[in-house]
Amino acid sequence: MSGFSADWLALREPADARARAPELTKRLAAFCAGKQKLRILDLGSGTGSNLRFLAPRLKVAQSWTLVDHDEALLERAAANEVPAGVEIACRQLDLAKDLAGLDLSGIDLVTGSALMDLVSADWFDRLAAACRAAGCAVFFVLTYDGVMEFRPTERLDGLVRELFNRHQGEDKGFGPALGPEAPKHMARALIAKGFRVETAPSDWVIEAGERKLQLALLEGFLAAAEEIGPARAEELRDWAARRRRLATRADARLRVGHEDLFAFPSEG
Repeated sequence: MSGFSADWLALREPADARARAPELTKRLAAFCAGKQKLRILDLGSGTGSNLRFLAPRLKVAQSWTLVDHDEALLERAAANEVPAGVEIACRQLDLAKDLAGLDLSGIDLVTGSALMDLVSADWFDRLAAACRAAGCAVFFVLTYDGVMEFRPTERLDGLVRELFNRHQGEDKGFGPALGPEAPKHMARALIAKGFRVETAPSDWVIEAGERKLQLALLEGFLAAAEEIGPARAEELRDWAARRRRLATRADARLRVGHEDLFAFPSEG
């Protein structure tokens, strides 16, 4: 699977934390309350942003295993301070190639942030089946749902969104990616496997004061759109130039749609 730089992960982390659906985090905390020690597997953990957000909010002793293919990101994660009562282990594993290498025995919760729109339907279905067999809950957050809204608007915004969403459905290392269809597919697949599923929106809303993040996203949107629509590269670059100028305005705003999902095995 393709990787993400530590700088990019750090840039997006405040927006990620702000976007998360608070009601689902509270539901997860209530579900976990009373456990002597919560055993958590964090997939595609990067530098540990998911742990940094969730660990202080779960209010029970926790043992986290952070799983990522990037050794350098795991080293950063291991170097971070953690709250009292939280243990961390790191495991380097290419999830795209070795999902079967995950050991879910004894795991209470499988979680992941900004990952599930990158995986294929088959990959996710196999993960859902493994989680059901192990009897663990799942908490997947910040899954892209295809929404991209700029303010002020610009005439090619719709084209860029269409091309970007097509790009999101291409192979990211796991097979054809779920892309914007990920939230719906996850819910259907987990229900079919016998989970109770709860979802809530967790959109990024990036205001003018976060211009660096706006511009980084703009470059990512442009690169993906050009790859899908090379014949329109000149138009797309002109659009990006206009968007960079608009990003300097006090009313510049970008909304990127995401969804959070919490699911746990039904009784019986």
